[in-house]
This record gives sequence, C-alpha cells and structure tokens, in this order.
Amino acid sequence: MRFRNTIRRWGLAAGLLIICALLVQPLMQVVFAVRLALSLQKLASGSAELYSGVNETKIRRRIGTQDYDALLYYPAKSPATSAMILVAGLSELGCYHPRLVALSRLLADKGLLVVTPDVREFREFQISPEPIKQILFWHDQVPRLEGGENVETTGLAGISFSGTLALITAAKPEIRDRIGFVVAIGPYSNLLRCTREWFAAGPITVSGDYYPTRFYAKWIVMLAALNMLESGSDRFFLGEQLNNLLLQKKVQPPADELTSEGARWYALATMKENQTDPELARKIEQHLISTIYPQLDPEESLKSLRCPAFFIHGAHDDLIPPEESRELHRRASRSYLLISPFLTHTHPTDKPLSSGQKIKAALDALTFSYHLSKVIR
Repeated sequence: MRFRNTIRRWGLAAGLLIICALLVQPLMQVVFAVRLALSLQKLASGSAELYSGVNETKIRRRIGTQDYDALLYYPAKSPATSAMILVAGLSELGCYHPRLVALSRLLADKGLLVVTPDVREFREFQISPEPIKQILFWHDQVPRLEGGENVETTGLAGISFSGTLALITAAKPEIRDRIGFVVAIGPYSNLLRCTREWFAAGPITVSGDYYPTRFYAKWIVMLAALNMLESGSDRFFLGEQLNNLLLQKKVQPPADELTSEGARWYALATMKENQTDPELARKIEQHLISTIYPQLDPEESLKSLRCPAFFIHGAHDDLIPPEESRELHRRASRSYLLISPFLTHTHPTDKPLSSGQKIKAALDALTFSYHLSKVIR
C-alpha cells in the first residue's frame, strides 16, 4: 500500500512538473506579449524612449563595387536568438527616421537583433523592386554580424510600401524555407487600386496651401512615371518640383519652357484635392502597369509564402486604407491582423475613443502581440 501511495505521489509530482513545464513557455510568451504591446502603444503615442541596454552601430558591407549600409541594434546584456530585417518606408530620412530608430531600439530592448538597411531608392522616393536584393543580402548577413552569433530565427518587416516588399521578399525561393516570420505595417495589396484613390478627386479636407496625405503617394507615383515625358527639360523641372513637394519645400511656378504636356503634369501635381485630370491619371496608370507594377504585385508571393505573416494597419490610415491589409490577411494562408484605432498611416490619431473601444483595441493588440511573440522569441 505504501509502495502504491509512493508511486501515486511521485506520479502526481511528475504530472505537476510536466504541466508546469508545458505552461512555462506560454506564460513567458504572455509576459513578453504584454511588455511588447505596452511598448508599442507608447511608441504609437509618440514616445521616443531611450534604451540603455541596447547596442547601436552603423555597418557597411561591399558586394563587388556596391556598398550596402545599415544600422544595427542588438541587446547588450544577453545574446539575441531572433533577428529582424526592418525596412523603412519611402522617406528622405530612411533608416534614420526617428520613429524607425525608436521602434528598432524597442525591439532590441525586447531581445531582438535588428538590422535597418539604408535603402537609397527609398530615400529618393523611388518605387522599385531593386531593394529586394538588399533585403535578401542583409537576411543572409545576420549570422556574421556582431550580436548575431546565436540567432536562430530571422524575419522580415517593412513599413508602408516596403511592408509589401518584405512580403514579396519572404516568398522568394532562395529564403522562403528559412524565414521565420514577416511583418507588414500599413502595406498595400493592390497598387493599382491605391493609385486610383491617390489620383481621384475628393472633398476638401485641408485648407490654405496644404495638401492631403494621399498626395504624398500621388507625387511618388508621378516620379516613377516621369520617363513618359519626351522633353528632358520637362522631366528635370518636374522631378525637382515633385521632390520639393515631397520634402514640403517651396514649389517654383511653372517654367516658361515647359511643354503643354509638362504644364499638364505640373497642374496635376499641384491642383486642389477636389480636382484631377482623369485622362492623364489613366495614362500614368497604364504606363506603370506596363513597366514596374507587375513586379510589385504580391499576388503570386502570397501563394508561395511559407512563414506566418503579421499585418498591422491604422484604422484611420489616410494614405493606404486598412482594407488593403484585410485583403492580404484573407489571402495569406497563415496570417494575423491588427487594425489599430490608435493610428493613421504614420502618426497617432486624434480621434476620440470610448472606454469600450480602448479596451477592445488593447485586447486586440495583446492577442496580436502574443501570436507574434511565439515566432520571434
């Protein structure tokens, strides 16, 4: 009898140990998810907290005659076992954008090694598939980087245009079986559909000499199509003015030497948001459909993607609507979606939320962070 009781006690103890062992990892993930969700909420509200336990450095690697630069972040106290290649959106600041730097520090503080490539095309407002090569390069460099010796899982992440580019890259045959995860923040699903929204006339939402947020994308699309113009002087002048608009600098009045077609382009770029030029907009669309848009379409990539995908989108995104992420989520086989009412495209929203909406949004963010923590921890 004593022997049986001893066996039962040992069996019960062993069972409890097994249960505890099974619960430890989920509990750690929950704790990590809570910390991550709270940190992301602070970041979304505009916080730029400094993290003393994070190492930062600029790195350069050369392939042939090509130099690739990036910023590297990694935890100082313990080795990172997961890494993320985090790609900036189209901005003149690129990987040096304060919000991207803050996000990178946050992730490194949570134990990740983070590489933010300095993509020249994005800093020059160019939409192109060329950065895919650089993303692939940095993915393969991770084990050779300082702080990358113990990395077991590497994922990709991108913001806005580069969010979809990260998705396309993650499905490339050369790495798709080695990618741990992909995160797309404010991505597009159908670039043509977005383009039509950017060129469409709509109600007046801004006053004075200001332009609506969606014009930022319209100007980038126009830059991509400038080679349609036969006149070199048209291309040069309009390229300068489109860049001035993107940088929020003063725009010069139409040059006397502009051709009639160049003047039409200038008018399309600077007209009020309740106006448009449908014929010219369609010509630009058709040109891009026949050149670079097919290379930027994620349709086939979604079929080949083998890692889990995480889509984050602002509920009040005024540049790329959240429906774009919803569609990507529907079409990806393993994906998670967070539509946050706290965000527009790049900034916190000032729209008031009820207590119930805030609680739901917080729970949604926590659930999303928990799923993400399972692949990056």
